[in-house]
Amino acid sequence: MVKGEKSIVKSFFLVFNKITDTLASLSSAAIFVVVMWQIIGRLIGHPAPWTEELTRFIFIWLIYLGIGIGFRKAESARVTLLLKYFPRFIQKGSIWIYMIATIGFFLFMFVLGIELMSQQFSTNEKSSVLLLPMWLIGLCIPFSAVTGIVNTIQSFLYDRSLLEEEVKQ
Repeated sequence: MVKGEKSIVKSFFLVFNKITDTLASLSSAAIFVVVMWQIIGRLIGHPAPWTEELTRFIFIWLIYLGIGIGFRKAESARVTLLLKYFPRFIQKGSIWIYMIATIGFFLFMFVLGIELMSQQFSTNEKSSVLLLPMWLIGLCIPFSAVTGIVNTIQSFLYDRSLLEEEVKQ
């Protein structure tokens, strides 16, 4: 890669990380605010029925965001215990196997997420209390898949030593 291309790619990852981190932070803050609203409402005798559903939906988004974000610095779960018993060429290839399997899983997740969203959209499915279109909630699955793919590539490009270090141990 040419130096200018490297800075464009690095800038893309920085912006992408800032967006996903901001979404995760806003989701956490929103859960806190909604749960506090629920607690205060119950204490004063006027509980808001929408708080439980909204908390659940924000939490679902937060969980799926976390799945994708967890692959940013090679922090995802990998079984590396048995790798030290394999021949060296398999140990070296394990990084590629990890990359292909992870991206393959996220592509599978993306396709199924799009199918779920299209089903929710075509049936005009809505949540029971807030009457939100459920495809907005289903959108977290393909969004998480894209986030996971981007972060897996990022960890391969910029944190490859972390991946290789686990193989050596």
